[in-house]
Amino acid sequence: MKTKIAGIHFLCLFALFFWSCDASVNRSRHLGDGERSTGLTSVNGSIFVGSKCTVDGSCHTVNGRIEVGDGSQVEALETVNGRIRIGANVVVGGDAGTVNGSIECGPGSKVHGDVSTVNGSVELRNTVVDDEVSTVNGDVRLREKSVVRGGIVIKGRNSHFFGGHDHGLEIRIEGGSTVEGGIDVRDPDRKVKVYLDKDSTIQGDVRNAEVVKE
Repeated sequence: MKTKIAGIHFLCLFALFFWSCDASVNRSRHLGDGERSTGLTSVNGSIFVGSKCTVDGSCHTVNGRIEVGDGSQVEALETVNGRIRIGANVVVGGDAGTVNGSIECGPGSKVHGDVSTVNGSVELRNTVVDDEVSTVNGDVRLREKSVVRGGIVIKGRNSHFFGGHDHGLEIRIEGGSTVEGGIDVRDPDRKVKVYLDKDSTIQGDVRNAEVVKE
């Protein structure tokens, strides 16, 4: 009897979750320019948010990319197999994360959480990230006066352990960009080079990485 009740509770919660947001299983979700949504969810499909949209909930997918148009406001952006593209002047209220895919943020955008990927690169253009930027097997590039307040973290052990190539990673900080929290390479055996141009700064410590000043 308890098992049946628990199962009913689960089904109710599952139904409420899908009713509370724009959800699908085997197709992509599109939010038109200027529209509003409580959240967008898919399993085998991408999520496209137009320009000047408001998404009060999160955008989640498993197999698909997430793209957010210029001037939109969204909450967390999460996918497993797909890239994340954030346009210009976008506000992300939570984290932006993917496992297998790159992340790009356009000029004037702000991410109030973490920006993270496992197998993919991160590129910020005139973007402010309030927390960490992290990756395992991906290069990181900060351009055009980007700011990372929580630091840059290279997680995991040697790249080939996670299925990638055993080559060094690059972190490029250029165009007057700033890393306030430092750079932390968790595995001292990883080969990581940090390229820092004359107009950019790292305010915190650099751990287990070689700094090359340009």
